[in-house]
Amino acid sequence: GEKFINAGYGADMKEKWFGEVKPTLAKKNSCINLPYIVDGEDVITQSNTCALYLGRKLGTDTDANFAKNHTVLDQTMDLRNDLMKVVYSFSGVVKTKEEFPEGAKQHIAGTTTANFTKLEGFCVGPYMCGAKPESGDFMLFEMLDQHSSICKSIGEPDILDSFPKLKALHSAMKAEPTLASYFASDCYVKWAQNNGLFTHFTGQGADFEYG
Repeated sequence: GEKFINAGYGADMKEKWFGEVKPTLAKKNSCINLPYIVDGEDVITQSNTCALYLGRKLGTDTDANFAKNHTVLDQTMDLRNDLMKVVYSFSGVVKTKEEFPEGAKQHIAGTTTANFTKLEGFCVGPYMCGAKPESGDFMLFEMLDQHSSICKSIGEPDILDSFPKLKALHSAMKAEPTLASYFASDCYVKWAQNNGLFTHFTGQGADFEYG
């Protein structure tokens, strides 16, 4: 695989990211935000753009599936945007951690089910476009994984059980030999699923400390 440096920001993100790194990268890309990729002289940002860039550079995406894969990315982003209203207080939908369980239940029953229904019907199998994962599958996996974690945390049945194709995709991704080291790593096992400074839901235990 390609070698890379993972630039993460913890409790010092106000000083490090907003105060130092972001202003510097903005000189090359005025749209800069998290996530981003620095590849030589190129600075790439925005989640779906980063996914498509990596899909092309790493050879996971195909021209034949461009429209279908892009649809997966966009539909997944619709779901992610709805989730952000539940795991963060910024939108005013779920304002506190105490409100999170009820807000999460409504989210699972509403927009999650609606978006998963669309994606289930769109899935070729085992991955969204067929036999091999493309960039959309990686973005979707994150949402499948996190929503499964949320269900467990609030004592609800795993929503993936209601969507056999999406559940099979989730299982296939976790069984990919080339991803074994990632699934065994701290960044998957121990890190927060959302920004630990602000989120109602980290996906970790009550003793989790962000830093």
